[in-house]
Amino acid sequence: MTRIPRKIMLLYSLAAILTLAACGDKQNNTAGAAVGQTVAAAQFGIGLPAPDFALQDIHGQKVTLSSHKGKAVIVDFWATWCAPCRIVMPHLQELSQKYPDQLAVLAVSLDQNPLAVVPPFVDRMGLTFTILADPAAMQVAQQWGGIRSIPTAFLIDRDGKILHQWVGVHPRGEYEQKIRQVLGLEV
Repeated sequence: MTRIPRKIMLLYSLAAILTLAACGDKQNNTAGAAVGQTVAAAQFGIGLPAPDFALQDIHGQKVTLSSHKGKAVIVDFWATWCAPCRIVMPHLQELSQKYPDQLAVLAVSLDQNPLAVVPPFVDRMGLTFTILADPAAMQVAQQWGGIRSIPTAFLIDRDGKILHQWVGVHPRGEYEQKIRQVLGLEV
């Protein structure tokens, strides 16, 4: 029986922890408390219409969820300081490139100072999908059920209904399987 070196085992253990983890609202950030708050009056959940929003992207352009009707949409709540979020970003990039005419990815930054920290992060990661860096994102997070952990992503169908939610890191194939179902492609 072959013995696995201790360093490799530690790396595998760390990877497993990150894969199962999500950055919760107890992180050392001032935004965390606001992310965990819920809006009791709002109707939100799987099978219900996704709440529309208007946020600015990293280029200062206003982006609305409703402008993507007719496409499948992933709305991903994330932050630059969140290690699991950084793992998910390449998955979202690959999927946005694989389904450019059928899928929109809207990544909503929950960073405390998004206009300062998000654009350099996007450049380093080579991200080309829509990145929203608007201080009003915290209110959107509240409308979307009070995001408690990030990354939290939602899959919206072509008619604007919430069909699926992912919390934490998931394999790229898991996202793609749900996307293909929404798009009516072979699964």
